[in-house]
Amino acid sequence: MWEQLCHQPEHTFMPDDTAAEFQLLARESDIPLPDSLQRLLASGKTRYSADWPLSWRERCLHEPPALISLYDFEWITASGSRQHIEQWLNPEDQQGRRFLPFAESGAGDVYCLTPIDDGAPGVALILHDAEYSRIAYRSFDDFICASFLETFADMSHLVDDFSEQEALLILRRDVSQLAGVLGETAVKYLQAFVGLPAGLHESSRPGDPARVFALISRAQLEAERGHFPSPEIAPFKITARWELRPAVASTTGLPSEKKPADWRDLALDPRQKLAAIQFYRQQHGGSLGEAKAAIERYLADTR
Repeated sequence: MWEQLCHQPEHTFMPDDTAAEFQLLARESDIPLPDSLQRLLASGKTRYSADWPLSWRERCLHEPPALISLYDFEWITASGSRQHIEQWLNPEDQQGRRFLPFAESGAGDVYCLTPIDDGAPGVALILHDAEYSRIAYRSFDDFICASFLETFADMSHLVDDFSEQEALLILRRDVSQLAGVLGETAVKYLQAFVGLPAGLHESSRPGDPARVFALISRAQLEAERGHFPSPEIAPFKITARWELRPAVASTTGLPSEKKPADWRDLALDPRQKLAAIQFYRQQHGGSLGEAKAAIERYLADTR
């Protein structure tokens, strides 16, 4: 289902999640914040209110957080970004490469600004379970435009929770609120797509149904991607988070095996509830709503 923030991220508003705090973190990381990201942070559209678990559906329909339409994308706070840097994505542990995280996927992959050859930041999705990652976008604005193209070509993650008409409404509002954030040319580019008639097109994601609800075809997606080429930078090695932690000794004196995560353990951590929903569905199947309801029942029983 919609495996991202709009599903039901259980994050609450954090007082340090402000443009000023990210600016401080950017200075410490020596990575400039793109103007468009600064404007998004200042707008409050990257924050989730304390009542999000109850209000997420109405908020998505009427007052959506920015980029809510993107697949498997969730904003993080400045404190969450700092935690990723200090515990994992810091130059000392990552062969000197600098990162400034700003969002993550439900699986724990992290969207980061990182310098490219001219010193300006590109955007990389740092994979939590792969040895190498790559810089996929030359700029934050390219990341936004190219990511929306992916949604235009496959809206199945939206129609899992909403009707087709509601999904179109959410997508159009999501694009419209980029006015004043992106440049006028980029906004008009995206707005031209959301005015197209929606229908069934061949899926652009491996493993998805053969045909999905979309605004553009897979061929159109591939053609439009050419406007946002990746920088010619080779994939780089990433030291996995668990490789930075010392092994825990067992009673036999040997390193203990890593215990697989359980959705119940993840649900107890407010930062991991989206991952808990995904893990629950992997184990038990069912719809997103059923997974949410099961997790809410479990949390209610533990209170």
